[in-house]
Amino acid sequence: MFGCCCTEKEEAFDSLAVDEKDSKLVKSAPALSKSATSDSAALDQKNCYMVTLPRGSDGKPDLGVEKSDADYLMIKKMTPGVVAWNELNPASHHIGVFDRIVEVNGQAGPGKDMGRALETPSTGDVTLVLQRPSTRVLTLKRPGKLGIIANYMPNYSLKPWIDTVAEGLVADWNKANPDSCIREHDRIMSVNGVPLVTSPRGGGVANAKTGRYP
Repeated sequence: MFGCCCTEKEEAFDSLAVDEKDSKLVKSAPALSKSATSDSAALDQKNCYMVTLPRGSDGKPDLGVEKSDADYLMIKKMTPGVVAWNELNPASHHIGVFDRIVEVNGQAGPGKDMGRALETPSTGDVTLVLQRPSTRVLTLKRPGKLGIIANYMPNYSLKPWIDTVAEGLVADWNKANPDSCIREHDRIMSVNGVPLVTSPRGGGVANAKTGRYP
């Protein structure tokens, strides 16, 4: 099965073209570029929820954020501030690792811009809209090329993320399974039951699990 489900200095990506270079690429822009907080129904539909966190003495919220995908921020670890929020709020609003940050104080945009907003000291609470991933499981049978490029930043990325979907087994899976398709920015969680900490390699049958964001 194949599953995709802080201030850090810049580090080079381990960008892996899983197959030889492809010419026909399928790219998509970040899905959430406008405010998702118009109403609670819209939040639920996108598997989103809203939280309000206090700022610390340094003027920043206590968040551990993963920023290896410049388009999206993601919760990287359970900090004391996040644990405290979860203890005081219902499970429907619990913050979890791999949850994606899609708004900061009502502003949506690329992850790098929202990261700067979180890192800039200020006063008052911080309101975030976060999005939970869902799990997609797919089985890809070789021979044949996967047709994806997966990125991974050593020491910083929680899991590899899909940068490009081109012609290949993954694109064929998407056509045959439109309700379980794999997209750019999905996270590759495991291959054949083995959790991934680098970009995927190998042949044969790939049973993969991915983290997918609506």
